[in-house]
Amino acid sequence: MKKIEPPQEVLDCLSNEMNINIKHFLTKYHSFDYGFKDKANVLLLSMLNDSRKANKLDSNVHYYEKGTFEQNDFMQAMFDCFTQFNTKKELELHKAIYEHTNRGGENWFPIVEITSPVANYSTQSEVLTLFRGCSLNEFESKGYRQSWSSSFDVAKAFAYTHYDIPKENRVVIKATVKNSDVAWMRSGESEVVLLPDFTLLSSTIELTYNQYCQMRK
Repeated sequence: MKKIEPPQEVLDCLSNEMNINIKHFLTKYHSFDYGFKDKANVLLLSMLNDSRKANKLDSNVHYYEKGTFEQNDFMQAMFDCFTQFNTKKELELHKAIYEHTNRGGENWFPIVEITSPVANYSTQSEVLTLFRGCSLNEFESKGYRQSWSSSFDVAKAFAYTHYDIPKENRVVIKATVKNSDVAWMRSGESEVVLLPDFTLLSSTIELTYNQYCQMRK
């Protein structure tokens, strides 16, 4: 049977205009069966075409609630992205998707990359100390994502509180990075978003799961 793929126009928009990580998107897309992919392709293309128009996207037309929880969740996330695409472009679009209220929870949401600095961060300390709650596998592979924190407590919460995944394989990383690798220091947040090609000056495990358990006794 022929492999079903998303419309190329949709992939081009997600990659070139929204800065969405296509590998992450396709991993989720290909987890669905052929029947749903056919429906999703029609909806995705409709969202793309209508989001280029002046009118706002119509949830009665584009909203999908007839599938499984994961199917509905996927279509909700894509509706959220195209809704932002309907009114914003370039860096403002990327920021809007990155800080969307549905991003960062336990449900699936596309990974968007911030590829250029939001502001001038040269006035910050030349070397910054950051933390990240992640899996031990991520630390060992050094395949880190962009999102870090200037707060150890925030990173610890992300490692051991926010996500419903095996905690024994999670760690808090402490790292140093040059201020020239900063893409965005979110206002009112401890989150520091690094440029995609960032290089850590150093990285060590600051807290293991066993140490975390000992702290709580």
